[in-house]
Amino acid sequence: MSDLLPHSKESSPYPAPGSVAPVPAYDRFSEDDGTPPLTQVQRVMNTFFAPSKTFTDIRRNRSWWLPFVLLALFGYLFSAVAVHRIGMDGLAESALRSNPKRYEQMQTQPPEARQQALTFTRAIMQGSFVALPVFQLVFSAIFALLLWGGFNFVLGGSATFGGMYAVAMFAALPGILRSLLSIGTMFITDADSFNISEPVGTNPGYYLSPDSAAWLRSLLGSFDLFTLWI
Repeated sequence: MSDLLPHSKESSPYPAPGSVAPVPAYDRFSEDDGTPPLTQVQRVMNTFFAPSKTFTDIRRNRSWWLPFVLLALFGYLFSAVAVHRIGMDGLAESALRSNPKRYEQMQTQPPEARQQALTFTRAIMQGSFVALPVFQLVFSAIFALLLWGGFNFVLGGSATFGGMYAVAMFAALPGILRSLLSIGTMFITDADSFNISEPVGTNPGYYLSPDSAAWLRSLLGSFDLFTLWI
């Protein structure tokens, strides 16, 4: 007879009328779709060949340490090769030449003033090379903030800053290929003609004459292959 009696409220396997069934307390970025989670190496590789898999997996795990380490290592590799092949004085001179008008004005100044400008630029570049990982952290934070604000306040999403930070860090990985191409360029071009601001010709602005308008070179330079990829 007990099998015919209705279950008590405590023993009922079904929610009471009008109540809401409990939902597992997943992280707001987690997603249990039955697919196995990716390893850190798989996430890095898929960023280049199957990016949707990587960015979907970020909803499970927002860890970004491996792309950060890779970006820092390849950044230091580029810096080391540049110092070895071009030299700090050559890199500073290249940075000054990237602004033709300012460079022409500097040539009319006394030797002491030119040397002072060269020394100052060299010091700035040395500091930049050392602080490359810090710059990567800051740039990723700015990129993540823009993504977070755009998705949440413009598109009405529910992203977190941590999730967008991981997205920004993985999205920067194509910069590794740019570093490798820049290193290759240093070995096949003359050191005096190397342009630290535009080391590889992956945008239309690279092929303009140095006498071209600065705004035009800047505009065309924004259509860079790796910038668009990222």
